[in-house]
Amino acid sequence: MNIDSVRESLNTPLSAGFDLYERRPGKHQLILPILHEDGDMVEIYLQDSPKGEGYVRICDYGLTLMRLSYTYEISTPTRQQIFDSILINNGVGNEAGNLYLDAPMDKLSESILQFAGCTQKICNMRYWSREITRSAFYEDLEVYITSDLATFSPGANQFPLPDFPIGVDWSLTFKSWNFYLFGVHSNDKAKNVALALLEYQMANLLFIGLVVYEDMETLGKKERIFLTRNADKQYPGLTDFQKTSVRDIPRLVGVPA
Repeated sequence: MNIDSVRESLNTPLSAGFDLYERRPGKHQLILPILHEDGDMVEIYLQDSPKGEGYVRICDYGLTLMRLSYTYEISTPTRQQIFDSILINNGVGNEAGNLYLDAPMDKLSESILQFAGCTQKICNMRYWSREITRSAFYEDLEVYITSDLATFSPGANQFPLPDFPIGVDWSLTFKSWNFYLFGVHSNDKAKNVALALLEYQMANLLFIGLVVYEDMETLGKKERIFLTRNADKQYPGLTDFQKTSVRDIPRLVGVPA
């Protein structure tokens, strides 16, 4: 990598304020006025590209995924799909966690901005639309139930009362006891679940109602009261459910875990 050619390529209005600092021979860190939401500078490095002369590899040495891991885990297929789509849409590759973009020298400034925007999107994955977050919550719940709670014979989308339109997200069984489990992500879902639990009780169904919130604190006070009146066990978040549900299910019917 000809550093003089790189500096010349960065001598454009697009890269105003950019500078280079040599960390190791042939590997330079970009100093640039592009920041993460917490004020830290976006960390970008330049090095030789395997495409040869005329190209520069822009990379992050794994720092973007390290930063993301502090607040968000790419732990489900949906989250992996979101991550992969960000990379594809920005033309960025991933080599064992090191994100990179091989840029032609005459497009270096534009490519650096493209790469920086990609890393910012990745670091802010947790702020994606509520629909994506909701999908991730239910997918995380499904992954946990079908793996860690498989011994309780989970069944998805069950309708204990055929003539009642609101069903159960998951049914579980333990020693002839039925557990009806609901994932709740919104006030509307909370109202529907409260109605369903009440209807099942009025029909004299024998069951134990479990509610797992995406985030209990985001729900309205009335909605939480309605669910508290009708649910047998509530979990403020998915993590709480994952920590204790295997022990709780037997305990709720008086069987030592």
